[in-house]
Amino acid sequence: MSGTALHQQVRRTVQRHRLCPPGCRVLIGVSGGSDSIALTLILREVSEHSGFDIVGLAHLNHRLRSTSDRDEAFCRAFADATHLPIEVESIDVAGYAAAQRLSVEDAARRLRYDFLHRAAVSAHADRVAVGHTRDDQAETFLLKLVRGAGLTGLAGIHPQRGEVIRPLLEVARVDLRSFLESRGQQWVDDETNEDIENPRNRIRHRVLPELNRAYPSAATAIARTAGLIREDGQWLDALSRNRYEVLVSRTAVGFQVDAQALLAEPAPVRRRVVLMALRCAVSSHEYGLDHVESVLAVASGESGAIDVPGARVELRREKLVLLRHSA
Repeated sequence: MSGTALHQQVRRTVQRHRLCPPGCRVLIGVSGGSDSIALTLILREVSEHSGFDIVGLAHLNHRLRSTSDRDEAFCRAFADATHLPIEVESIDVAGYAAAQRLSVEDAARRLRYDFLHRAAVSAHADRVAVGHTRDDQAETFLLKLVRGAGLTGLAGIHPQRGEVIRPLLEVARVDLRSFLESRGQQWVDDETNEDIENPRNRIRHRVLPELNRAYPSAATAIARTAGLIREDGQWLDALSRNRYEVLVSRTAVGFQVDAQALLAEPAPVRRRVVLMALRCAVSSHEYGLDHVESVLAVASGESGAIDVPGARVELRREKLVLLRHSA
């Protein structure tokens, strides 16, 4: 893909999903990798004729690798070269993960988006752009698929979630690297991305290349499917939110649901209602399909009371009760 075609694709993505309305201020999250460096150059050039402004960069040093300081230094130098201000913060992600009993990956994600939000507030930015690509979308879809996700999980990465936008979601990583090479622009690689013991890296380096060899443009087709699933899932989510408001009520110690009315709903709706109730009751934990099905088994009387992360679920006089565990 030529540089011009690349800019046109990013412009189409921005316009189609209304990622950068006229007058908005955009902060760009940079890691030093090819995706975020290309994002900065392309989005700044697209912004010149699209009515939004790039107000700066933000880099979080996770302190997870011996090369983390190198990446920070590279991002500072890149900011100087592009004449953009940069917000930098250093956090002990591994220590936070241990203290909160989280995986390092989950802890890094939470801390990164918390930092980007703070940086956006500091820069008076309306949007935070990050460099997820079409390849990331395909990888996420396959990861969710093998883990047994429903439509919500298979929707993959959204073009926008709150203030966070992803203008490169319809662009291939190889095209971004070709663009940078044509500009003589360097980037830094995260060496941990080569570790195929990591499930995402195994999909990136083994599974997707094989799929692309067997079925040309497989990654493109997978990413497109994720987009279609996302649209279906969003419709079901909206319907389920309406039913949630009717079926679920807050109590002093959690939430309760009319069990029979819940079970009368179509399966996709009742699963979503339960998931919303769990997330509202205990926002600090992640819940999956196994947790939801266990809760529904209690609602139907197939099993007794159960404990899920952060809460206890019981059936009391035809009411499904979610009780938050005390801290």
